[in-house]
Amino acid sequence: MTGDTAAVSLGIGTFAARTAVNAGSSVHLAAMEVAGKAKKIAAGMMECVESDLELADGNVRLKSAPDVKKSLREIAVKAVGTPGFSMAGGLPPGLEHTAHFTPEQSVYSNGTHVAEVEVDIETGAVTIRRYTVAHDCGRVINPMVVDGQVVGGVAHGIGNALFERMVYDENAQPLSTTFADYLLPLATDVPRVDLVHLETPSPLNPLGVKGAGEGGTIPAIAAIISAVENALAPFGVTIAEAPITPQRIVELLGEHALGRTR
Repeated sequence: MTGDTAAVSLGIGTFAARTAVNAGSSVHLAAMEVAGKAKKIAAGMMECVESDLELADGNVRLKSAPDVKKSLREIAVKAVGTPGFSMAGGLPPGLEHTAHFTPEQSVYSNGTHVAEVEVDIETGAVTIRRYTVAHDCGRVINPMVVDGQVVGGVAHGIGNALFERMVYDENAQPLSTTFADYLLPLATDVPRVDLVHLETPSPLNPLGVKGAGEGGTIPAIAAIISAVENALAPFGVTIAEAPITPQRIVELLGEHALGRTR
């Protein structure tokens, strides 16, 4: 359970690529201990050795005869113990375990973005025609969640590159105070993202995962701005700022044209 400050003593947000790494690894370690205990108890119930057993579909079953099995429910009842009898093998009662995981250092994803854009030199409007991402966040646990996070990161990057600017007056008072002044990318501004996952497991945690956020967001602004600059290369325009709005593109084109006439 996440996000409930009544249930956790310390919560400082989901950032620094650590939720899947820390929480996921803790769950993994605890689950491995529970799985081992379930096999040990089932082995006694089924009169076999633990190495002959496997977990599948909520059961502990014989590898050689999958129909011979005990459900985790049955094993959990057995794990509670029987009054007047000691637990076999001196096991503590209950089918549960608590595990903690502390990484040696943070692990970050990485990605390569390729943007193909079209620039209208009359209006300065930028249209993203094609967008491709090669992304590596280590082992992908849930592809749907990771895909959504990467594509959402690209949308953030599009906002960084083309729309979102905070403007202040000479007294440092913000002028971008509404969404009429501070523009966000719309659905029509975000293209289909062709996404490819490259899974390079991290050696810094037992799941081999890395945070999935950075590789979707950080490269986007550079790829888009570079593509716009490349499109305007025939006009001698260079870009060293962000966001690059239509108005600013027209200004840069005008400045270059004015410089040539001089």
